[in-house]
Amino acid sequence: MQMVNVNLLKEHPRNREFFDDIHGERWQEFVESIKTSGIIVPLIITQDYVVISGNQRLKAAKELGLKEVPCEIRTYEDKDGLTKEDWMLKDLIETNLRQRGIGNLNPMKLARCILELERIYGIKRGGYRENLQNLGGQTATVAVSSPKNSQKEIIENFGLGERRYYQLKKLNELIPELQSLVEQGKLSSSAGEQLAYLEPEQQRELYNTLGEAITDLKRSEIEALRKQMEEYKKQHSEMQYKIMVLEKQKKEAEEIKRQVEKKISEIKPEVIEKVPDDYVQLKNTLAVVTEQSKQLTEKLKELELQKEELEKKNQQYLENIKKLEEANKMLKKERDKFVEISREYEKSFEEEKWGFELTHALSDLSQEVAGRIAAVEVLIARRNPINEKNTQMLLERAIKTLEEGIKKLSKWRIKEDEVIEVEYTTYSDSNL
Repeated sequence: MQMVNVNLLKEHPRNREFFDDIHGERWQEFVESIKTSGIIVPLIITQDYVVISGNQRLKAAKELGLKEVPCEIRTYEDKDGLTKEDWMLKDLIETNLRQRGIGNLNPMKLARCILELERIYGIKRGGYRENLQNLGGQTATVAVSSPKNSQKEIIENFGLGERRYYQLKKLNELIPELQSLVEQGKLSSSAGEQLAYLEPEQQRELYNTLGEAITDLKRSEIEALRKQMEEYKKQHSEMQYKIMVLEKQKKEAEEIKRQVEKKISEIKPEVIEKVPDDYVQLKNTLAVVTEQSKQLTEKLKELELQKEELEKKNQQYLENIKKLEEANKMLKKERDKFVEISREYEKSFEEEKWGFELTHALSDLSQEVAGRIAAVEVLIARRNPINEKNTQMLLERAIKTLEEGIKKLSKWRIKEDEVIEVEYTTYSDSNL
């Protein structure tokens, strides 16, 4: 470990693709811990001063005005079947996942971490390098294992449940616009997973229709929508296949018709005494083929109409969803307005209640003081003058208490021309 000038250190170019900065209260607590205890765990950097682990510690150090930070410098190079860049990426992802904890990560960025680790582990190629858990500066033995085992290792190493692992991995199949919504926290990972089962063109069609209103849909609604779109795709594909078959049959019939017409045109029955047998046969064949071609054309037209109707229904379905979401937005807006009015009413009620309680308290205070003073005057009048030491001491204490009370209340007095008149609603005890 050695101390390194903070100005020499630089962020890995792909760090923000996988990890967010810490924000808000958590960031303030993090900076305070660095200020109080210093950087306990050294940053991991390359020989070129690229930060592999510790970008948040570096950011906090700069904010606190620290000139140097403790670093562990690791040497990365092409070896054991991996490039220098992949060794760096592997360490970047794995060390940050362990230090930050899965629960503190953006689901979309965590999904990218999983995809990148699978690529490095070689899962897509049907195997992976068995000892890739070794650090970039250490030796790794190249071996082949099953993709299933390597996925299990990733799941166990980072405390992911198997269901969660595959849910996150599925998010990588979302189109960029939907990935962005998940990354921004507008679309939940469970809803995103359901959308990821749709083909990219279906996702785009849905996004183009609904826009960001898609984030208002519940997971169950998206699941129902996905099933509807999958059913539409199935019916549409079947119809396309039928149209393709009919078009092929029509083309074949048209070709037969063309050949028959050509043969008939070559026979001239008017110049011979007897009509050839094959001429009659060709005429009959032509009639049959012509009828078949006509029927195929009618069927094609019918299927095209059905296809258009199916497409229209699908579009109408999406439009209805959009209208429903717009209606939900209006209801939400009305609800928010009602909540705001309710809050204003509660605030007004609390102010009136406060004013009511204050006037009663001041009135009770005046009556209580006046009553007590009157009672004391009656008692003093019976024995005047009073010269007992104890009585005089209590009298002085009472006068002092009253003076202190007057002093405290006087600070709230304002000029007469600044006084405003306020009417308070009368409330029963149950209201208060």
